[in-house]
Amino acid sequence: MLTSEQSAAPADIRIGHMHIRHSVYYAVIEPAGTHPKPPALLIAAHGYGQSCKGFIRNFAPLADRNYLIVAPQGPNQFYWQETGKVGFTWMTRHGRENSIPDLMDYMAQLMERIEGEYTFDRDRVFSLGFSQGTALAFRFGASGIVAPRGVIACGGDLPPDVAERLDSLTRFPAMIVHGRDDTTMSFAKAEEGVATLRAHGYDTTTHYFDGGHDIGPDQVQEIAAWMERQ
Repeated sequence: MLTSEQSAAPADIRIGHMHIRHSVYYAVIEPAGTHPKPPALLIAAHGYGQSCKGFIRNFAPLADRNYLIVAPQGPNQFYWQETGKVGFTWMTRHGRENSIPDLMDYMAQLMERIEGEYTFDRDRVFSLGFSQGTALAFRFGASGIVAPRGVIACGGDLPPDVAERLDSLTRFPAMIVHGRDDTTMSFAKAEEGVATLRAHGYDTTTHYFDGGHDIGPDQVQEIAAWMERQ
């Protein structure tokens, strides 16, 4: 046991940084039926504490509309204190300078995997995020890994590291989906993101609905209609 004198002594602590191999997971829903053209690809990033398997179910109706839906899962896992269930998250504020490029490397490898296993229209790739996943959707859209046909932000906000680079990016259409009664991510943050995108010349569509922090069937249909107009 350390004495008070020992515990008070300054410690020379060095924090190192290294890369390791790390398993990640993703869920897929393939297009239903036969279609004359290759499917569009929707990359759908879940929110804090969700899982890829649970989240992707929201978009199952799009399979009939010739979409290949892929939901990556956050690489970090934890137990929900209330239920003991396992939840997944993308990152925290700790080590953001490493976490953001790590996540983009994850997305680049995911795209390589999808391209090797599925046929889809490379010119019709959409990036969608819900809640915490919205930041990933914007970062993926801004990464250069793909040239997104559109970015859909649901119940989230525009991350500052993307906002500060908007003028240097190839502009993409954006859709902001947000509940007016959202108490997790304020409606004002959604409006702020819309104003920023439009101020930098991005074609930005809004779908505001009476509800909270959620994506329901009505929102999915609105998103589908918007994607088909792009």
